[in-house]
Amino acid sequence: MDKELQFDRPTFLAAVLLVVLTIAAFYPVTFCLFVNVDDASYVTGNDHVKQGLNIHNARWAFTTLDVSNWHPLTWVSHMLDVSLYGLNPAGHHATSLIIHLLNVILLFFWLRAVSDMVWRSAFVAGLFAVHPLALESVAFIAERKNVLSTLFFILTLFAYAWYARRPSVHRYLLVVLAFVLGLMSKPMLVTVPFVLLLLDFWPFRRLSLSQPTSSSGNQGEIISGVQPFLPMVLEKLPLLFLSAASSLLTIKAQALDHEIKSVPLLSRVANAGLSYGIYLKQMVWPARLAIFYPYRDRPLFSLPVLVSLLLVCALTILAVWQIRRRPYLAVGWFWYLGTLIPVIGLIHVGDIAHADRYTYLPLIGVFIALVWGIGDLTAHFPRLRCALVGTSVAALVALAVTTARDTSYWRDATTISEHSIAVTGSNPLMERALGETLYDDGRVREAVIHLTRSVQEQPTDVALYDLGTIKLRQNAIAEAVADFQQALKYPGETRVAAQIHNTLAVIEMQQGVLADAEEHFKQSLALDPDSSRHHLAYGWLLMKESRYSESTTQFETAISESPDAMAYFYLGSVFEQEHQLDKAADAYRKTLMLAPGLHQAQARLNAIAAVQH
Repeated sequence: MDKELQFDRPTFLAAVLLVVLTIAAFYPVTFCLFVNVDDASYVTGNDHVKQGLNIHNARWAFTTLDVSNWHPLTWVSHMLDVSLYGLNPAGHHATSLIIHLLNVILLFFWLRAVSDMVWRSAFVAGLFAVHPLALESVAFIAERKNVLSTLFFILTLFAYAWYARRPSVHRYLLVVLAFVLGLMSKPMLVTVPFVLLLLDFWPFRRLSLSQPTSSSGNQGEIISGVQPFLPMVLEKLPLLFLSAASSLLTIKAQALDHEIKSVPLLSRVANAGLSYGIYLKQMVWPARLAIFYPYRDRPLFSLPVLVSLLLVCALTILAVWQIRRRPYLAVGWFWYLGTLIPVIGLIHVGDIAHADRYTYLPLIGVFIALVWGIGDLTAHFPRLRCALVGTSVAALVALAVTTARDTSYWRDATTISEHSIAVTGSNPLMERALGETLYDDGRVREAVIHLTRSVQEQPTDVALYDLGTIKLRQNAIAEAVADFQQALKYPGETRVAAQIHNTLAVIEMQQGVLADAEEHFKQSLALDPDSSRHHLAYGWLLMKESRYSESTTQFETAISESPDAMAYFYLGSVFEQEHQLDKAADAYRKTLMLAPGLHQAQARLNAIAAVQH
């Protein structure tokens, strides 16, 4: 792969400029805090991730469908961050920024290798690097899966370029490996086989509309000769099978968490068509961006939808019309259309209409089409060269400045929630997010206002659970129980339902209604069997009922899930009740290793020592 190994002065200079530009635009994210939209699910409130990377948690990462996805490498990356930085958000943000920077540089070198165009490749990578639509993927810690999966996507492109030059089994296996790692980061990459087929047409020119028998020497061609269409499709079948498996697993995960919503087909088509147009509009004019755009039903024949569909059709016709003279237009455009399909809303997931993060990978196709189009325009009209190049550079700088400015909206949970509501209007999810943040800040009255507004607009399990938790802490137990019971009527993520059952169990246990408490504990463990907290609470109930053998099982399971000082302490208490003093002493010693200040454990250990001597 001779072209891939060329590191001439323009290539080196372009790479340095890309690094400087990317860091200048995104460095402020390292000063941002965690936000309360999904960051808790992925990091700050996830018991497995908070322990850091170890064998037990790695096993969990590869077997769980938590947060409606199977993406073990994403979990592992978060665990590794915790091992390195603890819960310091600066470190987590730095990792996301480093991965994004790698994506920028790798995209540049890949385009440089397959096209032999330094500055066109650099400009595409620059647009990808600093466009404000990329900010959410980098600044939102919960979207680590986006930057990580794109890293493996670009590595898949490198592997495929190597394979396409000289096909062989071991080169193909490298493509498969990179692709599998990408799917294990985020299942959105299921469209990769489609992208590779596009690349066979341009720039690799393994496919040709006119079926030539030898290399034509056109710009960007790196493969000698072409192949018939059918063998090119059959070549992708193993990748397609992997995509199908990933898709089915993702649908299963989302169905388990009740994330797939029942929305009429025409409404889904209307939202999809509108979203394609909105993303293009935001690409050209990236203003009033938000972390959450609430889904609002729009008729298929409403004016905004029709305008968007007309734009999509017009650009598709243009790309097909120019497919022979300017194949990059078709490749870039269908890259955009195709890679958005998994997230365009034809299967409606959650309450979101569209999202900035969904454009992170798809817009690369549009950037390629634009930059190569401008490059050809300057070649045909040399007098426009200075004006077009100057305008393009100015646009790139303006995008970088806008991204750096928009980073301020991600400063903390309150800022991002208030900004989102200011942009999109009041909506249940962001009202709830703001309410949770205000409560954590001690602004209880304001928190209740926003949480109540969220429930009034759209009752959900999470918002009702939040309201119930506040009332419980205010000792309004009857009202809290009513909110918890109401929350169970609105199915959502299984982990939330499990926590609600666990909380109800604790309340009933405190009130002496042990039979009902035990039933709620069983339901919480059925929904979230990996929760050490739920096993610990259930074990405490069983211990109080002198069901020592059963409580021992619960405490030991809790410890196996997450070593905890109180789990060891209660286990020691059970062993002591059963006169297994050596085991009790060992459990108390382990308690003190995790919580040296727990004087009760030291007292019990001293008492056992006194008895034994």
